[in-house]
Amino acid sequence: MDFDINVEKQIKKDIQDLRKLGYAQELYRVIGGFSNFAITFSVISVLSGLMFLYGYGLELLGPLNIWTWWVVGFFQLLLALSLGEIVSIYPLAGGVYQWTSRLSNPHIGWFCGCFSLLGWLACTAAIQYGNALFISTYFGFDINNTNIVILVTTLIVIAHSLINIFGIRIVAWFNDFSVNIHIIGVIMLVSLMLIFGQKHPLSIITINDYIPKDTLVLNFTMALLMSAWTLTAFDAAANVSEESINPSKVVPWGMLFAVLSSIVLGSLLLLSLNLALPDLSITLSSNMPPALFVVNNALGPTVYKFVAIFIILAQFTAGLSSQTVLIRILYSFSRDDCIPLSRIWKYVSTRYDTPVYSVLLVSAATLILCLFTSFLPTIASLSTLGIYLSHAIVLMVAVFNYNKIMSNRGRFHLGKYGKTIHIISFIWALFISAIMVIPPIGNIGKVFLVIAILILVFYYKIMRKKLKSYS
Repeated sequence: MDFDINVEKQIKKDIQDLRKLGYAQELYRVIGGFSNFAITFSVISVLSGLMFLYGYGLELLGPLNIWTWWVVGFFQLLLALSLGEIVSIYPLAGGVYQWTSRLSNPHIGWFCGCFSLLGWLACTAAIQYGNALFISTYFGFDINNTNIVILVTTLIVIAHSLINIFGIRIVAWFNDFSVNIHIIGVIMLVSLMLIFGQKHPLSIITINDYIPKDTLVLNFTMALLMSAWTLTAFDAAANVSEESINPSKVVPWGMLFAVLSSIVLGSLLLLSLNLALPDLSITLSSNMPPALFVVNNALGPTVYKFVAIFIILAQFTAGLSSQTVLIRILYSFSRDDCIPLSRIWKYVSTRYDTPVYSVLLVSAATLILCLFTSFLPTIASLSTLGIYLSHAIVLMVAVFNYNKIMSNRGRFHLGKYGKTIHIISFIWALFISAIMVIPPIGNIGKVFLVIAILILVFYYKIMRKKLKSYS
């Protein structure tokens, strides 16, 4: 009983804090500390990102792909610390859009929000499309038949949308379930692979027998996408701040613990796959996603079928969490009248306490993206660019306006090392953004240029005057 009273008091305080930041409580505040961690852990999903792009990293680096994981992991921890300090001050749906607007001005915040929205749209589409590829493979469908994969993707999107419409309680339950699935799935898969599937000594991750030395640096830089995309979604927790209890404290720690636990589990998963790797050319030319081919080859079809269930379930919950975050970003944007027809997208159902029309818009947008870009690394590149670029913008603003952070400290702060960590994190986010578009490494520069021009035109034609009234 005392616990319930304390929670009720905390929720009342959270509602008051939200009102001080300029908004009324419209969403249902029910997410506790573990569930907040769970949504981030679920979106990062090593059983999604690493399993989807393992073949991409393998083709570029062979078993050396694991080193990209450790490099990215180190810098992502710093990035999580930086963003954690900011979200502790401004625990709002919309994340980087809200932080940038408040640390600088609504104009820069709007651009930052657009890139974040683009990144999370592509992230959601990539997870859902990748999940469809794995399900199609599991049931023996031809994954080269785009119509079949799109049909399965559509069914996944419909399922995610229904769950998101019926309320955050159900989403929170799925995320809690996802944590168990990920931990059990990774431990079981790694254990089986190391006991029954190991073909190589540990030294395989230190010896380069696959890549010409003159292209090693270029290949390593390109292969960063495998790890950078998987570990990029940790600010998911921030976007459900208005549904979280005591967000100023639980959101930063949820982000940090999600990154740490994902680094550990991802390291074990990559290591077990590389130690069980059959002939590289056969693996890459298989009609299965390379990660599944390695598992099937190592454990046999019967055990593979059992283990793959955990992988597919983990991917499904990751897609659900990603869609949830995307909906909250769209809701936050609409609440401030920052996109066309905002009054429709910001509507929150009184029955389900969810922005139902935003769910429908998000569902349609992800399906359209899958239809026009049905190549997983391309969608992942677009996602990585959008999210990292939005991080770079908010961190640049944070560095130049660090006095605002120092004078408005939340319950999570970095002390005297804060500004240094922010600067390093900004350089890292900018670096990852750059390699996604600079030839010969990047492969989506032209696509992003077209999108950026459209955003710029919309700003000058419609948003500039509107945002001036907010300044």
